[in-house]
Amino acid sequence: MEKDCPINNIMSVLSKKWTLIILYELNSNGRRRFNELIKGANGISARTLSKRLKELEKIDIIKRESFREIPPRVEYSLSSSGKKLVECFSYLGKWAEKWKNKGKKLI
Repeated sequence: MEKDCPINNIMSVLSKKWTLIILYELNSNGRRRFNELIKGANGISARTLSKRLKELEKIDIIKRESFREIPPRVEYSLSSSGKKLVECFSYLGKWAEKWKNKGKKLI
């Protein structure tokens, strides 16, 4: 595939460790604060979570909302494109279920 292929680009983000777990947490639980995501993604470091959240926000998969409160509060949620992306996982799951016993194993 070409370097600027859209599928190549999104797969390079989705294939990074913890990314799918973060998306699962946000899809399952809606808005989450940073520490809630750390607890939900048991084992992720704060540094890695922060890095993944910035990457996902940069490509408009998640939204970051800051509240002007004391102490400051920040919440993360799926953007509209993030919700559509998660829908694709549902279709992928259905495909995998349908074809799991047909032919050779995928892995």
